[in-house]
Amino acid sequence: MGPVIGQELRRKALIALGLALAAQLAYLAVRFRWTYAAGAVTAMAHDVLLLLGLFAWLGKTLDGVFLAALLTVIGYSINDSVVVFDRIRGLRRSRSRDPLVDVANDACLETVPRTINTGLGALFILVALYVLGGETLTDFALALLVGILVGTYSSVFTATPLAVWFEGRRDRRAGPPPAPPRARRPVGASR
Repeated sequence: MGPVIGQELRRKALIALGLALAAQLAYLAVRFRWTYAAGAVTAMAHDVLLLLGLFAWLGKTLDGVFLAALLTVIGYSINDSVVVFDRIRGLRRSRSRDPLVDVANDACLETVPRTINTGLGALFILVALYVLGGETLTDFALALLVGILVGTYSSVFTATPLAVWFEGRRDRRAGPPPAPPRARRPVGASR
């Protein structure tokens, strides 16, 4: 691939990656809260950096197929984070007095079986694709294998703790909740 085409591909890949991250941040901020969005996008950046680092370490080429795998991993990571966050939101409705840390922990524990089952199903197919897919699909399957493993891990162990941490910082900055208004006694009422 020539240097002009390589530079153009790099520029378009960075634009696509930036747009994907910004779109996911906006989506999650609207669907949940900005604190959840910040946690999920930070975890997504973690996934992308690990995948990029692995491919750089292995000396693999970063081409259009890798970019497609990278964007797929971003979608998978966000999907897992949305499942956990949605469970947190559901539990918070019924357990509004419980600390967010406890609710988030229970939500993660409830979603782990679903996350593992989904991840294992995809991993079996990707291992078969990696072994039997031939030279053209090996890098794509490797990127998706690593991305799904890291994305599954980061949804529970990176995105959720970061969302709880950001939420705690937001609550501390807001200060203590206002005191409830006192009921006024009617004029002439005795004590």
